[in-house]
Amino acid sequence: MKNYITQNAFLTQLKKHLYLFCVCLFAFSFYSISLRAQTVSAAFPSLAGQLVKFGTFQGLRSYTLDSVKADAKGEFSFRFNTEKPAIGYLITAENKPYFLILDKEEKIKLKGEYLSAPATITVEEGKQNKIFAEFAAAHPKREQALTAWDYLEKIYRNDSFFSQQQKPAKAIREEKERIKKEEEDFLKKLDPRSYVSWYLPVRRLVSSVSTVAQYRAQEIPETIIAFRKLDYTDERLYRSGLFKDAIESLFWLLENSGRSLDSVFIEMKISIDVLLSQISRDEKKMNEITDY
Repeated sequence: MKNYITQNAFLTQLKKHLYLFCVCLFAFSFYSISLRAQTVSAAFPSLAGQLVKFGTFQGLRSYTLDSVKADAKGEFSFRFNTEKPAIGYLITAENKPYFLILDKEEKIKLKGEYLSAPATITVEEGKQNKIFAEFAAAHPKREQALTAWDYLEKIYRNDSFFSQQQKPAKAIREEKERIKKEEEDFLKKLDPRSYVSWYLPVRRLVSSVSTVAQYRAQEIPETIIAFRKLDYTDERLYRSGLFKDAIESLFWLLENSGRSLDSVFIEMKISIDVLLSQISRDEKKMNEITDY
C-alpha cells in the first residue's frame, strides 16, 4: 500500500513537471515567433481613414494577407512572417499597388503621399526596399534616354546629312555604353544572397519587351533566350508577381518579333517545350500553367 501511494505521488509530481515544461515550451515558441515577426509600417496623410490592403503572390495569383484602415494621420502597419522571400504589395481603392521586397528585413517603414505615385514615397527603413526604390526610379530614366539615343544613332548612321559627322556619332555610342554600364555596375554591387539581387534583373527583363520590340529589334534574339533561360520552377519567381508576366511577355515578344507566321509558331513551340520540360517536375505548377 505504501509503495502504491509513493508511486502515485511520483506520477502526480511528474505530471506537474510535464505541464510546466509544456507551458514553458509554448511560451518560448511564441516568443521566438514574435521575434521573427516582420512589420510594414507607413505614414501617408492622404490615406487617412482609407482601407489599405497588404498582399503577396503565389504563381499566377495575388492574395490579400490583411487589411486595415489608416488612422487619422494616415498611419497604418501590418505584421507578417516570411518563410521564403517574396514580393508583397500595398494597395488602396485606387487599385495601383506599391511593391515591397519581403526578405529577412524585420522592419520596413515608408512615408509619402500616394501609394500610386512612387516618386512621392520615401523608404525610411528596409535596406532591400531602399535599393528597390532607387532602381525603380532610375531604370525608366535610363530606358528613356537609351531610346532617345537609339533614335539619334539611326539618324546619324542612315541619313546622309548626318552620316559624315563622326564625333557626335561616337559620342552617342559612348553615352549609350555609359548608361548601360552604370546600371550593370549597380546590379553587380548587390549582395548575391539577397532577393533584390535576383528580382531586379528579372523585373528588368519582363519590362523590356515593349521597348525591345519597338526600338531595339537587334536585341530580340538575346531577349528571347533570356526568357527561355529562366527557371520557371524557382520559388523566387513563383512568389515574385512576375510568374504570369514572364510567360506572357515571352509569347508577346515572339508575336511581335517581325518574323513570319510560320517562324513565330516554330519559336512558340520551342518556348512551350522549354517551359513544359521544367514544370513537368512540379505537378502543382504544371496544372496551374496548363489550365491557364
